[in-house]
Amino acid sequence: MTRPARRGTPGRSGQTGFTLVEVLVVAIIVGLTSGILFEALQQAYRLQQRFGTELFAVQQGQMAADWYRQTVQGLYPDYADGRDIFRGQEKEFSGLSGNPLGEDYGAPTPVTWKIRNNQQERTTELIYIEQERETPILAWRGNQGRFLYLDEQQAPHDSWPPPLGQWAQLPRQIQLIADDAGEPVSIVAAIQGPATALPRTKDFFGTTP
Repeated sequence: MTRPARRGTPGRSGQTGFTLVEVLVVAIIVGLTSGILFEALQQAYRLQQRFGTELFAVQQGQMAADWYRQTVQGLYPDYADGRDIFRGQEKEFSGLSGNPLGEDYGAPTPVTWKIRNNQQERTTELIYIEQERETPILAWRGNQGRFLYLDEQQAPHDSWPPPLGQWAQLPRQIQLIADDAGEPVSIVAAIQGPATALPRTKDFFGTTP
């Protein structure tokens, strides 16, 4: 004769929930995982603090190089009687660019690039000038920096046009050479347009139609 099971006394298969030991094990695992993640976050933050300045300087330098190349690539020759014929010296050059950094992109705009020493900060600055507004674009440590002008044969010149000979109004390349506390810096930009202005009717006949 089979005895009926007692009510109110569930068997092992009816047990629910976690034991105290299981809860403690889960808590220990969660604590260890949180500790590892927190340490990883702290390490990443320390790396960001350590290399953040250097990374920003690299990014800023790359943007400055792109802006410099943009305006140089867009240099356009002015007419012989124009006000903005290209002139280049060791510390400064100016002319017309179809790729200015301002709002007149696409239109020939007078632009100037200048290298200037900042005695107070003991740095050298690369200055962009458009519509009489000066904008510091890049700075490096020390007082070394100059422009170099390359002709069709890639021969370098300290000024443009060179003092002797007949030359096109524009060089083929303009190189920025600097020294950042012993680290050489060089940015080369090639002019993509014509080197001499196209002739006009009055250039042949002396009058306009």
